[in-house]
Order: sequence, then structure tokens, then C-alpha cells
Amino acid sequence: MYTASDPMTKVEKDTEEYRDHINTVNAQGKRAWIFAKKPKGKFYNWRTLVSYVLLFLMFAGPYVRIHGQPILLLNVLERKFILFGFVFWPQDFYIVVLGLLAMILTIVLFTSVFGRIWCGWTCPQTIFLEMLFRKIEYAIEGDFQEQKQLAIAPWNAGKIFKKTSKVVIFYTLSFLIANTFLSYIIGSEELWKIIREPVSQHIGGFVAINLFTVIFFLVFARFREQACHFACPYGRFQSALVDNDTISVTYDFKRGEKRGTLGQRKKSGPIALSAAGAQLATSASASQYGDCIDCGACVVVCPEGIDIRNGIQLECIQCTACIDACNKMMQAVGKPPGLIRYTSHNTVAAGSPARRKIPIKFRTVGYLTLWLVLVSAFAYLVLAREKIETVLLRQPGMLSQKLPDGFVTNLYSLKIFNKTFETQNAQVRLADIPGEIRLIDPVGEIGPQKVAEARFFIALKSELVAGASRPIELEVWSNGKLIRKKKTVFIAAGGT
Repeated sequence: MYTASDPMTKVEKDTEEYRDHINTVNAQGKRAWIFAKKPKGKFYNWRTLVSYVLLFLMFAGPYVRIHGQPILLLNVLERKFILFGFVFWPQDFYIVVLGLLAMILTIVLFTSVFGRIWCGWTCPQTIFLEMLFRKIEYAIEGDFQEQKQLAIAPWNAGKIFKKTSKVVIFYTLSFLIANTFLSYIIGSEELWKIIREPVSQHIGGFVAINLFTVIFFLVFARFREQACHFACPYGRFQSALVDNDTISVTYDFKRGEKRGTLGQRKKSGPIALSAAGAQLATSASASQYGDCIDCGACVVVCPEGIDIRNGIQLECIQCTACIDACNKMMQAVGKPPGLIRYTSHNTVAAGSPARRKIPIKFRTVGYLTLWLVLVSAFAYLVLAREKIETVLLRQPGMLSQKLPDGFVTNLYSLKIFNKTFETQNAQVRLADIPGEIRLIDPVGEIGPQKVAEARFFIALKSELVAGASRPIELEVWSNGKLIRKKKTVFIAAGGT
């Protein structure tokens, strides 16, 4: 237990009070709208740069080609996935699953070491909301105080103009984002067909684009931070991934407590600023206070509406806005920066300086080892997979037929997946028995990253089929090279 004089008493008390309510819901159970102050500072500038790079890559991605293929395509409808020019068909689904597991484990690994850094720096929800929609809102409605005044102001020409302008721009931006996301599913060529050709020819695509647009508009114009609080599962399971050694945006309660405003400090003893206007001179009685001046700058700038001084919280996305705001206030009152910084709870509790150490723990080593295994296995399977894959099936339910010329025929179907970036000229031959292949659909040329399907009869003399059936072997050739041998069963006349 902490005593009344212990600086941790207030931290514990505030933390418990915070757990009793949600910042985005008021006492009446209604939505409490968050008006976040526009952040400024070093971390915000770095986040802006990272966001703009990611936004450029996202909007340009559907039009970037590697060997004629998009850099990323997640065509769930046709079960075709492309990653950096590599095409994954349904037969490669186990590789796709392995890649997804490696990606998930990457987030798990970084979360265990650096906390929820994914959310604040690279999550599409945060980037779109904070770096696009929020900045447009600041430009139209002003900073947080002006937005508050506009929200409670009566409807007049100025308010109607600002609100209408914001809605139109938000919806247009949502439309562009919806088109971009759809191009990652159906491909940019198909998207341009939907745009250029009559709506009647692409009813499904037209509905999908407008549905995505409405969803994105509602998320970024109304739902906003609620997506992080309630919809996103990542914040829910992060508590199982972080501990007191995890590096995250942390308030230095050792240094900051006991909190006290400049007014409270003045009452406790004389406070004077130096000639430079940056150094606080306090009496012995005023020194009972820590460095936190309880200005609330870290709270008003938070896009999630939380108080980081309460400790690690589910809603915190580590956007670093509170770090920039606190550093600015510390500079103004002549205190060193870093009252809120990237560090761990245990580092603060131990009274260590502001240096950051990456914790080396058994769990972290375990995550890293498993991650290396998954990534290595994924890379090996991608590079070692068959470049030309074949699937041979005897047509189910079809009877064998005995023809007047003395031949017995069976019907087969063959699929050839060309996973290379070269055109393949495929042929099918019998390997171990004299006979004929009578094509219904010629195989012929198969384009790069395409699939061809052919049906054909295998005809054998009846005397070559002893008993009810016999195994046979086919050879698949392409560009003059034997690429695969396939075994199947030939059914005698009258069999199925």
C-alpha cells in the first residue's frame, strides 16, 4: 500500500478512477465528442513524414507492376493473391496462411517489445484519421477551442458552409480511399472498367464502391476513435502481450509527482523566473511538488481523450502527441524534457534516467525465434515452389467406352498453373504405354501467371488393359522440357 505522502498514491487513485468510466461516454450515457488540440513537435513531424510515405505507397500500390503483375492483390473472389509479383493460387494457400501468420507474429513481437507502436505510427485507421481527415478538419473549423464553439453555435450561414464543406471533402476522400482499397481486391484494370463502362455492366462493382465509401465516411467522420476502443481487437489482446518491461509512451511518475499547478506552487513558496524566462526558482516548501505542473496539455492533445498519467491504457495508441505537448510545457517552465517519453514502467519505477533499453526476456526471445522460423519457412516455400503446377483428374462419373476401332477411352481433365513470368507451350504425352491422346480442348500456350484447362481422351487398345483397371503415367512437357510426370488410373471397358 502507498501512504498519503507517497507520490504513487495519486497515480493509483487516478488509475482506479479512470477504470470506472469511458472517456468517450458522458454521465448520461451519450457520446462525448473528443475535440483534440492540434499536435506540434518533433514526434508529430516524424509521424507526418512516415504517414505521407505510407499514404503514397498505398495510393500508388495498385498501379506498380513487377513483371507485369501488381505489387499487391488480394482477390478473394477468384482466390488469387499476388505479393511483390509472386502469384499465389488456391494450391498455394498454405503458403499464404504461413505468410499471414508471420505478419501477425511480427506485430506480436513488436508489441511485446515496443507496445502499441503499430497503432500510432502505421495503422491505416490512425493515418487516415489523424493525417488526412483531422488535418482537413483543422483547416476548415480551426483548432479544438474553435471546434467546440462551432459545435454549440446556432446554425447560421458560416456554420452551414463549414459543415457542408467538411462533409463534401470527407465524402470525396472516402470515395478515393474506397476505390483504392477495391483495386487491391479486384485489380486496377478491373476498377478502371467499372469507372469507364456503363454502370449496368458492373452493378456489383458499383454497389461495392459506394458501400465502401459510406463505410469509410462513417468511420472517419463519426465513429473515429470508437473504432480503436470497441471495434479493433488489437487493443483488447495487447494486455496479454505487454508487461512492465515493455517500452511504450510512459509518464515518469517518480519525477512528476506530486503534481501541482504554478498557482499551487506559488502559494507554497515564492516562484521566480530567471532572466531567460526558463528556470523556476522555488523555496524549500514548494519543492514538495514534482515536475508535472498539472497543465493538462497531454490530455487536451490526446486524440483518444485519455490521461496518460494514469498509466498504460487500452485506448492509448502511442501517437506521441502527449510527449510533444509535455516537452513544450517543460521547456516553457525550465524543466528538462522527457517527463512523458518512450520508456518502460520498471525503468521509471527504478528511477533510471531517460535512456531506453530493449528488454531481453525469455518471451521476447521465444517470439523472435518463432518469427525467424516462420519467415524462413515462408521464404523457402515461395522460392522452392513448383513454377509450373499440374492437376490431373479422371472425369468422375464418366464410363469408359469401347470404340469400333478396338480402342478403350477414358476422359480426363488437366489444369496447368503457369507461375512463371514466361509464356509456356504445354503438351501432354503418354509415358509408359503405347496409346493415343485425343484432345477435346488443346492446351497450347499458357500466358505468364495464367492457368489453362484442357479435356482429353486417353485411348488404349483393349488388350493392354488387363483386369478392371491399370495404372498409367502421363508426361507434361513445356517449351520442349519435361516438367512433370503424373500418375492416374485407366478403367477397362464397362467400368466407372
